Amino acid sequence: MWDRGSNRTRIKLCWFDYLEAAYEASSIGADALGFHCLRDSTVDWRAKAEYFASLLDVLPSTVEKVLLVDYPLDTVTAILDVAAFDTVQLYPDWDPSEIDQLRSDRGEGIKVLKVMSARESENTPSNPTAFLDLYSSSADAILLDSYRGGGTGTLADSDYCASIVRQSGIPVIIAGGLNANNVGDRIRAIRPFGVDVETGVSDRVSGGRVLKNLGKCRAFVDAVVRADCELGRRRT
Repeated sequence: MWDRGSNRTRIKLCWFDYLEAAYEASSIGADALGFHCLRDSTVDWRAKAEYFASLLDVLPSTVEKVLLVDYPLDTVTAILDVAAFDTVQLYPDWDPSEIDQLRSDRGEGIKVLKVMSARESENTPSNPTAFLDLYSSSADAILLDSYRGGGTGTLADSDYCASIVRQSGIPVIIAGGLNANNVGDRIRAIRPFGVDVETGVSDRVSGGRVLKNLGKCRAFVDAVVRADCELGRRRT
């Protein structure tokens, strides 16, 4: 996942709540799977962490397990004490000292994926150069989404995303509105370190539940692989 010696496009599939879907997705070529533990959930964070711990125990070590979280530092540390995630996808604009504290609490092995919105007003600081400078030495990568909250199914401006990839001193993973039909074009235009997808590989069913569609997951992975082959990127 984090080896910068490989130029392949990393693939992150997001929002897994069920073991069967996560286990199947872990074997189709994805580099990382995302699990939400957010404040707007109807489930207590500790109960969620304990549930996720039971899932992580079963998933293979070859796939990165990413915690998507918007809680303060003390709660994030407590969640990680329960569930051994490899990476934290951080929504709040923490001071870099808090990220350093997280690493001190959890050890240097924990990775931090800092969320950045393509809508500059949603970031602090709002200036993109200042934002990238702030996190370049504390985060491991930027997750550039079309909106801060994610899950909108809306594409961000391609030229803007490409400019962030060029400016950033750390890898950039793009998100927002991606699916199997458009991800190849986005990779060719933006050349990101990775791509992240949630709504583009999900189905909303009765009762408002969102379920992973593994057919869409496979199609998305295949589309990324094809784009990499066209660009001469090595997939190892």
